[in-house]
Amino acid sequence: MIFNLLYLELLRYIFFVCTFIPMWVFMVLIYQISLGGVVALDHENRIVELVWTVIPTLIVGGLCFLNLQYLSNESVIESAKVVKIVGRQWYWSYELPDEAGSYDSFMSDFVNGVDKPLRLNVNVPYHLLVTSADVIHSFALPEFNLKVDGIPGRINQVFFCSDRLGVFVGYCSELCGAGHAYMPIVMEVVNA
Repeated sequence: MIFNLLYLELLRYIFFVCTFIPMWVFMVLIYQISLGGVVALDHENRIVELVWTVIPTLIVGGLCFLNLQYLSNESVIESAKVVKIVGRQWYWSYELPDEAGSYDSFMSDFVNGVDKPLRLNVNVPYHLLVTSADVIHSFALPEFNLKVDGIPGRINQVFFCSDRLGVFVGYCSELCGAGHAYMPIVMEVVNA
């Protein structure tokens, strides 16, 4: 289950465009009418024009309704535990709501290993807040199709709920400097 604020920004932009264009068209039409201009339309078919107007309006309205239903269901996850993830050069910091508290996760000598992995419970929804303390990082776990950019001064969020047990490995997927290759992400999904 993934939700990003970038999606909301895209919806706001589309809403603005879909509002501005009809307003502009109606302003031009009102201006033309106020000048007393008459347009002669020799070949018009009111039924075709009505169909061309009503059917797309109903389709777009239906899609907007479905989209808003999806957004309202997605954003109301009250039981989600908040996990704060901060990308740093060249390690990850985690802050968990339970007894683990906050800790740093550095690469260890083992292949694809870290000294302290991110440990989450299976079938528990989490609200991941990802940011960065220095440069742009990207928290990526390919096995969950999860990739969230950590940008300094901005908090990106995603809702995450694992349905599988195991140890999952990811990496920072944004080139962040000389130690970029030494920023593995290890997530252990365990039973509660």
